[in-house]
Amino acid sequence: ALGFAVSAAGALRERNAEFAILRALGAPRRRLARAVAAEHGVLVALALAVGTGLGVALTRAVLPLIVLTGEATRPVPDLLVEVPPLRVAVLLVAVAAVPVVVVVLLAVRQADPVRVLREGE
Repeated sequence: ALGFAVSAAGALRERNAEFAILRALGAPRRRLARAVAAEHGVLVALALAVGTGLGVALTRAVLPLIVLTGEATRPVPDLLVEVPPLRVAVLLVAVAAVPVVVVVLLAVRQADPVRVLREGE
């Protein structure tokens, strides 16, 4: 989550001049903020979906192979792997909160288009 937030901050800094030109041409600040939030929101959602899918698949594939009894044999009956959906949802919200908050804060910050265009940042 923190790595994505840093990546999003860097991407927004690189596109600062582009946003300054759009604001100078009359693009509403809210529309630009929504576009940035939607763009990065899709990336966060995709990353969470792929990560969750891989996590569930690996959990179901690996846990039955590594859980042994005290005698180092496979348990009888076989291990039942249950993934609690409420806990997973809470974890996903917690992981998504950091990048979403950083993207929203960076998207709505007030950069002066005149200064950015003059300095060429």
